[in-house]
Amino acid sequence: MEPVDEMIARAMKRGEEAAVVEPRAVSVRFDTVRNRLVLEFEGDVELAIPAGALGLPATADLSDVRLEGGGFDLYFPSIDEGAFVPDLARAAIEHRLAA
Repeated sequence: MEPVDEMIARAMKRGEEAAVVEPRAVSVRFDTVRNRLVLEFEGDVELAIPAGALGLPATADLSDVRLEGGGFDLYFPSIDEGAFVPDLARAAIEHRLAA
């Protein structure tokens, strides 16, 4: 079995590499008028994802959404659910998150 220190070092290296190439949000909000999760990325780029396409419970309160993990993670405390920003961005670009 690999020593814990080596496992941590490898995980940290993977995280540093991902930080260079994976999209990270700089802000997030839930637009209640349009019923969309709005992610903002560097360069004033916004991505709006329909709430129904997120795969979360339809009755969930998504208005309290938090950006965590250096811009890689979203957290919805009211339903104790999270999402990985790079996966959401890829899915939206590949048209897998259509409403």
